[in-house]
Amino acid sequence: MLTSGFNKFNLSLTINRGHGSFFRVKTSKSFCNSSFLYQDIAEHTKKQEVSYAILVTDIENNLPIRYSSIRKAALAINTDVKSFSHHVSSKSELGLKTLYKNRYIVSVLRSNSIEGKVSRVVDITKLEPNKLFVYNADKTLAFVFDNYGQACRVLTPERCKNLSDLDLAKNKNLQHIRRVVNKGTLTKTETGLFYLFANPNLSTCLDLILWGTNLQSTVGTKWISKLEREMMSLPKYQFDVVIGILLSDGGLNLTTRSVNWNLHLKQSLANSKYVWFVFSILSHYCSSYPYLITGIRDGVNFQALGMYTRSYPVFTELHRNFYSNGIKIVPLNIYELLTPVALAHMIMGDGASREYGLNLCTDSYTISDVIKITNVLTIRYGLKCTLQEKRSNQYRIYIRSSSMPLLKSIVSPYMHSSMMYKLSSSK
Repeated sequence: MLTSGFNKFNLSLTINRGHGSFFRVKTSKSFCNSSFLYQDIAEHTKKQEVSYAILVTDIENNLPIRYSSIRKAALAINTDVKSFSHHVSSKSELGLKTLYKNRYIVSVLRSNSIEGKVSRVVDITKLEPNKLFVYNADKTLAFVFDNYGQACRVLTPERCKNLSDLDLAKNKNLQHIRRVVNKGTLTKTETGLFYLFANPNLSTCLDLILWGTNLQSTVGTKWISKLEREMMSLPKYQFDVVIGILLSDGGLNLTTRSVNWNLHLKQSLANSKYVWFVFSILSHYCSSYPYLITGIRDGVNFQALGMYTRSYPVFTELHRNFYSNGIKIVPLNIYELLTPVALAHMIMGDGASREYGLNLCTDSYTISDVIKITNVLTIRYGLKCTLQEKRSNQYRIYIRSSSMPLLKSIVSPYMHSSMMYKLSSSK
């Protein structure tokens, strides 16, 4: 936003460059020819590229530092934002230097009239990955840290003295360091003035990669943008794994902080290897590692391992297919959904080995839904199945022992070794 007003004595110019960057500059007629400045403003307005900056020089070290807004400058010199803003708007003029608190020389300049951000002193792509490099103002190496927590302890000791390592690891306590990394600006810290750089470790591979084969874990990545969430989808293998989990012990949850659903899975501690197996497949969609669950069930202490994914639109879409009025159902297109991978995970989650075959614990489904699954097993895979009533209106699918060799050939390539016992009937 740019507005200007003229009178006989001065020119008032208002510039808004975004968040926290609103300030007013008054230029007297004696300092600058109004018609010349007006012409310059008009040219910038036409291009919509008006950009001003605050230049603050500390008299003690005679080091000028450029800031893109009054707020950033005030916070950097540890002063009140309102007081500093008043000083800039009432005393500072375009190109004129003023003294603030008998220590700082302040001036308002056009961005192109001063030297921009200091060019990068190093080639960050050549830095050792997973380390933070800190350079002095004269571009000599000062520190090398293994992580941002170490950097905070050394560069801002007072700020971090009351924070534990766990507290410090939280993203919000590292933002004052993270936001200046690789910016090429000289940053004031409690220890001194430094440049901070880190190798982003971006891939330069130009090879064609099969989609879904190079998904990396996003555990520890605190922020996923809305655009990234909308773009997120499940490759074929991961999609089939999720289908199998939903058909068995998995479910979809909606948190109070999200409009999208997430996938969750819980298994007894004896089956913890399976949970880690699933996590290794879906870690690209997770924000944290599997977690321990303890409680009391039927008067007996129990322990379990659980995991959940981030909330993504792709899981919201699955919720529309797998839930009706809050109750989990079997979708109408189950014939296409129940692939060998999905069937393997359904068995690992809800399968129960029997002396003469295998039971699928489908107790939570209605009789019509159980029949849908039975029809797929019979028609698509040629398995011999029957229904067994566990309790009133609760039915399980029984796969006969004569079909076990065929079932093993279908699902064993996708089973985790710790779950293979479910395919081992004694007869």
